[in-house]
Amino acid sequence: MKKLKRSAALALVLGLIISLCGCSLNEVGKYQIVDRLQNQSFCIGFRSGDKVGTIVTSALEELEASGKLRELSIKWLGEDVSMLSGDDSALDLILPSIEPRTLIVGCDGGRLPFSGADENGELTGFDVELAREVCKLLGWQLKLIAIDVSEAEVELNSGNVDCVWGGFAYDASYTQIDLSPVYMKNTIVLVSLSGSGIRSARGLSGKALTLSENCYFNAVLDANETLKNRPSIINRIPGGTAACIDSLNNEGCDAIIADIYSLDYYR
Repeated sequence: MKKLKRSAALALVLGLIISLCGCSLNEVGKYQIVDRLQNQSFCIGFRSGDKVGTIVTSALEELEASGKLRELSIKWLGEDVSMLSGDDSALDLILPSIEPRTLIVGCDGGRLPFSGADENGELTGFDVELAREVCKLLGWQLKLIAIDVSEAEVELNSGNVDCVWGGFAYDASYTQIDLSPVYMKNTIVLVSLSGSGIRSARGLSGKALTLSENCYFNAVLDANETLKNRPSIINRIPGGTAACIDSLNNEGCDAIIADIYSLDYYR
């Protein structure tokens, strides 16, 4: 009898373990994270030596101290991702000398929830709202322009924008512009639909992979030989992350490359 009880208990434990293993931590709604491809550090780019960089960074420190940065982070990304140190007096010495102006921000137009166009074609997202809050704090106007953020040095040094902010990753190779402190982390991931049976890049053999024309996603693909050579079809499409998600949802492809925070946003 004791042996039977022990056997029954063991079977129950094994069943529980199997059940728990079936609940993947890599599932976000109907999406399955197949692989984490690259970690990114987000920052803001400014013209070299431009005092705007110091002013904007100080404003961000005050927004962190006030809890506003945390509020926006939870709204758009589902958690507090800020890496900044808060300082409620960061602007005290420089605020009296700040003159009214319009801050021209260049951002990625297709990388929600960081920055991108809504259903009305208006730019929105975590970075966009954060820029608005900075301008409100400084008494500035905000003008948003969708750009190719990989051309940050050209956009800044030509005077087309005052800063590049919105899905812009830190890169030490930028020597012609100033970079702000890193304010958040992001991960670029390989994604399929839950239940697709794709568990790794090798599972894409004979299948279709879609990614946006975003420079970061293409760089990740080009650097990953296994991922680049497995699919029989690789589609690079316009329309940003939203178009990739639509393609995956409508079975136009088997997997996509996307930001990890976009999965919760589009779930």
